[in-house]
Amino acid sequence: MLAAIEQVNISRLAPKPKPIQEEVAVGKDILELLAGSMYIDPLNIYREYIQNAADAIDLAQDNALGFEEKPGIQIEFDHVERVIRIRDNGIGIPANEFVKRLTTIGASQKRGKNLRGFRGVGRLSGLGYCQELIFRGRVKGESKITEIRWNGRLLRDKLRDPAYIGDLNALVKDVVTEVKLAADDYPARFFEVELRKVARLRNDILLNEEVVRSYISQIAPVPFMSTFSFGEKIMDELAAIGIRPPIHIELLDGKGGIFHRVQDEILFSATQVDKIEGIEFVNILGTDGEPCAFGWIANHSYMGAVPKKMGLGGIRLRIGNIQVGDEMILAPLFPESRFASWTIGEIHIISSKIMPNSRRDDFEPSIFYAHLQNELILKAKSIAQRIRENSNLRNQLNIIRQNFENAEEWLNIASERDLPTVISENFTALVKNRLAKATKEVLKIAPETKEGINSRAQLDILTNKFNEMTFNKNEITPAISTKFAKPISIAMRTILLNAKSPNLGIDLCLEVLSEIKNDSEN
Repeated sequence: MLAAIEQVNISRLAPKPKPIQEEVAVGKDILELLAGSMYIDPLNIYREYIQNAADAIDLAQDNALGFEEKPGIQIEFDHVERVIRIRDNGIGIPANEFVKRLTTIGASQKRGKNLRGFRGVGRLSGLGYCQELIFRGRVKGESKITEIRWNGRLLRDKLRDPAYIGDLNALVKDVVTEVKLAADDYPARFFEVELRKVARLRNDILLNEEVVRSYISQIAPVPFMSTFSFGEKIMDELAAIGIRPPIHIELLDGKGGIFHRVQDEILFSATQVDKIEGIEFVNILGTDGEPCAFGWIANHSYMGAVPKKMGLGGIRLRIGNIQVGDEMILAPLFPESRFASWTIGEIHIISSKIMPNSRRDDFEPSIFYAHLQNELILKAKSIAQRIRENSNLRNQLNIIRQNFENAEEWLNIASERDLPTVISENFTALVKNRLAKATKEVLKIAPETKEGINSRAQLDILTNKFNEMTFNKNEITPAISTKFAKPISIAMRTILLNAKSPNLGIDLCLEVLSEIKNDSEN
């Protein structure tokens, strides 16, 4: 008989873990990662500084500080000196906290306060693209401006110097300086970021007004254009779920404020224009039954991928009304990823359980984000189905249009030319055939739709014109014997059917009949 095997709890035999005793070192190279390598797109620096400015404005409003001018952000370029200045009139930073808050890395007072930024690294995003990064500002009641300067050139020199042994703390002290400035013409309360000697990147995008304006219109919490038909309706719905009002952002290039990217018309080309004809609102609940996300999707004809140069396409994801990722963030959810670029819309994340990652190019993986994606997959499938249906409809309308155009052209010619019976009979048969093909396609379109109503009306006009059609007779041939009547009729129809134009077909038919006449007389 086999002996019983006693089970042993291995975990009781393992040594008990204990905290490590070694000092944790944070090397200087972490600063290079945060300042130069974290953001793939250089334009992301505008998102980070606008995000911080928007939070400062929200805090000023929450604390009822009041505004001498409308709450907002101003962006100014100096192309000669290669300088970017971004100024807001938000809550500001007191002088006694200024240096500490703007040299602290990876820690923020915003965490847990329902604000957009909370990791404390975005403020350094511009450091990788300029020789000097400057922060300055004051709060109301302070007589001096506090300014600190990050020396980007010196920073890069020390990061590349293998002999430099300082840690992160020593490096920051070596490259950052502080100064107090006279108030001069500065506002009573403000915060300003200045990038000096900005790097010249591809097409100089960081100092390209057109590119920057387009980028901000896509990612920032700016208002809709007054000409956008559904802007007010969307803003009312967003306000109802607690989304803060948009912020005035002005690029000081003489063109005024920046507005949201969306507009009524979608310009595919000079001759091909689509139009947003309605808005579908989307409510998504989380796994706990609480509101998870809310958004809108534009209804249009889905004629193709929205031209990228418009900066309009894609269903964008936003949190705190700041865009996360780009226009293709939802592409993996569509049955065909290309369909993502055919759409226009926005989904605002409401749930605090869904967090953007540190680069803000996507969200942190979690069961809550996975649930949101699953819900959006259903919406993406619905949109893909609509795209296919619209594509089929456009094909039908093209067939109808071509047949209508051909029939109308032939009908007009019929009223202008003198035609022998053998030609006019075949002419009539061909027009009738084209109208029959158009009718077949028209009947496939729902009669209550705009396309159905318009195509049926046009069909009725052409059908009536066909029924009233008469020919001017001009018999240029002698009576054709029964033996040759059918072959000659077939020849006339073949010529008319394959001619490049009705007139060319008629001319060739008349020429053939003329030869027949000559032969019969000889």
